[in-house]
Amino acid sequence: MAEASNVGDLLPEGGLAEVLQQRHGGLGSPMLVLRLAIAVTVSWLIALAVSQSAIGIFAPITTLLVVQSSPWSTLGLSLQRILGTGIGVLAASLWVNLVGLTPWSFFLGVLAALLVARIIPWSIAGQIQIPIAVVFVLALGPASLGQDLWRVLDVVIGGLIGLLAVYVYPPRPRPEAFERALETYRDAIVTVLRRIGEESGNEAAVVPEGVNHEYVPASRALRLVAEDARGALTKLAESARWNPRGRSVLPRLQSDARRLRRLGGMAVQIRGVCGAADLLFDRVEPSRLEPAEFRRIVESLVDLAGAALGEQGGRVAPHAPEVVRRMSDELAEAIRAAADFLAHEWRGPGESLESVSALGRLDHVRRQLTVFALAGENGGGDGDEQEEE
Repeated sequence: MAEASNVGDLLPEGGLAEVLQQRHGGLGSPMLVLRLAIAVTVSWLIALAVSQSAIGIFAPITTLLVVQSSPWSTLGLSLQRILGTGIGVLAASLWVNLVGLTPWSFFLGVLAALLVARIIPWSIAGQIQIPIAVVFVLALGPASLGQDLWRVLDVVIGGLIGLLAVYVYPPRPRPEAFERALETYRDAIVTVLRRIGEESGNEAAVVPEGVNHEYVPASRALRLVAEDARGALTKLAESARWNPRGRSVLPRLQSDARRLRRLGGMAVQIRGVCGAADLLFDRVEPSRLEPAEFRRIVESLVDLAGAALGEQGGRVAPHAPEVVRRMSDELAEAIRAAADFLAHEWRGPGESLESVSALGRLDHVRRQLTVFALAGENGGGDGDEQEEE
């Protein structure tokens, strides 16, 4: 059994490998655009005053490419840009000064740069810096090694200015974005559960073999919503790292990851309920479990979800624990009674295995909801913390 507190895989580790996997996240807010414009201008002025490069554009271009909404992502892009440019410029400089510039030397230089970049475990933004730097050097033609070194130093200047631009009063991490993503995930899970209850056994005609109920695609789409929520958690964690304004966010990341993992475990079980209900109801062979009884249990489970996870449209937070416990106990009794009735009516569970299995999945979701509400952010597992993949 996995502990709910075992959520390390949901949070970025912060190692060098992750730094070099950072990707450009776009221009972001108007304030970030203003910060970027100021940083690029400062980088250009410093390059004019310091650099001895014949073309002093590498510093402002680097700043333009690396400034992001957080110090951590800016560090990642800066390292990729600096290392990629350094490797590309120095290698191309040696190559062009050794063999000269011809169509064949240009082709072989670019080909080698692409092959090397391909095997380096960086993001595509970092990989492409090597062939870009090679093209710059080859296209400009042979130059002195000193000139090429200044091109690399210009990139270093641009990267450092970019880091300073973000680290000096960096943007505040925004947990609100993750909360909205978590609410969207919770709403999607509950909506699928509600649809399973409302639509099972209510079709106007028998659903043909090989055709699914209309709630099945919505159940499968929960994976996409889970990816969005996980991406929001990663972005929150990265925005707080190396950020003096993110200290208040760091302590909550573990509990945020636990909430996301528990919702993921519920999504897995609800997808199982979806598959079971799809095969049980509105088919040629009638279900042993009465559709009306199934709908009643699912409706009670949706009510429990509202108490344990918060109402749809609101924050993901439980109601009073005693209310959740009472509703959970009543629902557990109803599920057991339905299973006992099936076993008695059909002389053993073997004759109604699919129906009893569906009830078992519903009971598992009930226990997951109860754990979410009663354990809160204090850890604890529910026996199945498998995340929606």
